Amino acid sequence: MTSPSESAPIAPAPTPSDQPAHGAAGVPEPSGEAARATGVPRVVVIGAGPRGLSALERIVAHSAATGRRVQVDVVDPFPPGPGHVWRTNQSPRFLMNTPSLFPTVIADDGVLPVDPLPALRGMSFDAWRASIADGSLVLESLNDDDAALLKTMTRTDFPPRRIYGLYLEWVFTTIRRNLPESVELLVHRDAAVAARPVDAGRHRFAVEIAGQQELPADHVVLALGHLDAHLRRDQKDLVDAAAEHGLQYRPPAVPGDVHWEELPAGETVLFRGMGLNFHDVVTELTEGRGGQFVEAPGEDGAGRLVYRPSGREPFVVVGSRRGTPYRAKAEIDGYYARSLDHKFLTPERVRELADGEPLVFDTDLLPLVRKDATRAFYQTLARVSPGAFDRPADQFLADLDRALGLGGPEDPEDPTPWDVHVERLVNQAVAYENRLNIKWQSYPFLDERFSSHEEYAAALVHWLDRDAAGSAAGEDDPAKVAFSSLNWSRTLLKQVVAERGLQDESWYEELMRAFSPLVEGLASGPPALRIRQLAALARAGVVRFLGPNPVFRVDTERGCFEASSPWVADEPFRAGWMIEAMSPPNEVRRNVSPLLTAMHEHGLVRAKSLHVDDGAAHVAGPGLDVTAAPYRAVGTDGQAREGVWVLGLQLASAQWGTSIAAEAGAPAALGSRTLADADRVAAAILG
Repeated sequence: MTSPSESAPIAPAPTPSDQPAHGAAGVPEPSGEAARATGVPRVVVIGAGPRGLSALERIVAHSAATGRRVQVDVVDPFPPGPGHVWRTNQSPRFLMNTPSLFPTVIADDGVLPVDPLPALRGMSFDAWRASIADGSLVLESLNDDDAALLKTMTRTDFPPRRIYGLYLEWVFTTIRRNLPESVELLVHRDAAVAARPVDAGRHRFAVEIAGQQELPADHVVLALGHLDAHLRRDQKDLVDAAAEHGLQYRPPAVPGDVHWEELPAGETVLFRGMGLNFHDVVTELTEGRGGQFVEAPGEDGAGRLVYRPSGREPFVVVGSRRGTPYRAKAEIDGYYARSLDHKFLTPERVRELADGEPLVFDTDLLPLVRKDATRAFYQTLARVSPGAFDRPADQFLADLDRALGLGGPEDPEDPTPWDVHVERLVNQAVAYENRLNIKWQSYPFLDERFSSHEEYAAALVHWLDRDAAGSAAGEDDPAKVAFSSLNWSRTLLKQVVAERGLQDESWYEELMRAFSPLVEGLASGPPALRIRQLAALARAGVVRFLGPNPVFRVDTERGCFEASSPWVADEPFRAGWMIEAMSPPNEVRRNVSPLLTAMHEHGLVRAKSLHVDDGAAHVAGPGLDVTAAPYRAVGTDGQAREGVWVLGLQLASAQWGTSIAAEAGAPAALGSRTLADADRVAAAILG
């Protein structure tokens, strides 16, 4: 393989701004009229989560390296560093879906043109964790539970979100304590509600914060992260019906924002969504209410979890389009399987694809992804089960490589597509139960029907147990290695999409509507612990499942919610409570941000419009319209807005996978792209 290098709001401070922090000499930078005279640029970073933190870190690093003076205002109602999603006062049972070894907001030395401040160098999340564990870094703010957890956590464990928040908080504090004399930093614990251009005066913009203060700005950096969003029509209908019939409906939300103690013990609660948020919430409602997961041998001798209820749990009924949760991540010693040996979608191929007209995903990229995943699956199968073929395993792999086109086709005149050659070979040489079937792996029950909820629960628990066993097998499970291949391909695809782009219809139909849900379901799943816990909860009768493509509605005659699946022939489940177990969608066209609304009214930003159906239709893309990197916002007149920069989730129409953190140890173009984006903005701001 070519080595692959991702509660309630806190009350604002009594005054709109912290006292300014200065460099080591403590001499404040000029402001107001003095700033105009000296030409010190003023930068307002809106959003103090990971992307805003990266913007600040890069601006400070560039200023320290060049001596260029700058004043930075950071605006966010949540604590700088953790921001909203990673704040440190949320439940310790809410977990990240990446292991400790993966995330960072600090690039390795040499990855970016300007290295981090000395106090931050080498400090990925895992390096920070290890430094606390070995005593070389002492944090007085750590409580005993957090300190104990950090000392026992390993690089492959999945940390609580609040622990990652502590890391982000430490990064911000370290930046602030090590500011060079050239930087003045002010933090405003409030929300930015508007930004407008200024026609007269030295500063280009005025940013209004909720405390009715306006901040002058030469540059506005939008690092907004997750935003609340308008509900879909069907969700609005549920809201209205719930109000009419006295029911309890909870719309999509970040788990830390919801008061889960309000859900009643012993009553049925319907959940829509079986993604990462659901796993966090169901753990909060079970283990968080005094229940216990204990290890016990299964009937087959394999270790399983058994759940011992406390009696204070609700009865959880959950459904999703697949009818199953995302596949659990494999238990391996890295983020990608070490056995991967990509031959088709590789860093070298990505560099070759960097220039030219936008690509068509299904034609130019998907075949490369499928070939590498197929090869990874059967290479692993040949290693762990060499007798699974009708011929020697080495011979099968050689035949497979020829069918995939490695070394060129046997007959250049043969028009037969590669996937037909592979299908013929596999059908001849491999028993059905040993074949790779991506569709079945993602939607295992779409071809089956069930006579009762209990029958479906039994089938799904069996599926969960097998999925957890596959994760435990790690690199010895062919399917999990194929999923890891998809994960590595996703990292490479992110670079291609960002640097060359896709045709609009291909982006919308092929990447976002078809491939993204597939790869997320197979490669973006939870830690295996979550799957084992869900199986235990189902065996204990605390959780039941609806089946694929569930329908949620309000029964107006009974005055309750009801939910059912066309795949399960049983009475609907009924309840007085319904929870959308998902975060608000990352789509600027549906956001309820007063800031972006005001900026649009002032002509500073607009949503990206995608042209589909051969240019006959326009579809609003998920993100803002921006220029090429460094990403300047495009205004309503179609012109780039100098001084308005976009980072993170609102780049979702220019990049793919914007919610994934920067990857520790990765090159700038691949896993560290989010840091490289911030670096380019900082370089442009400071000239």
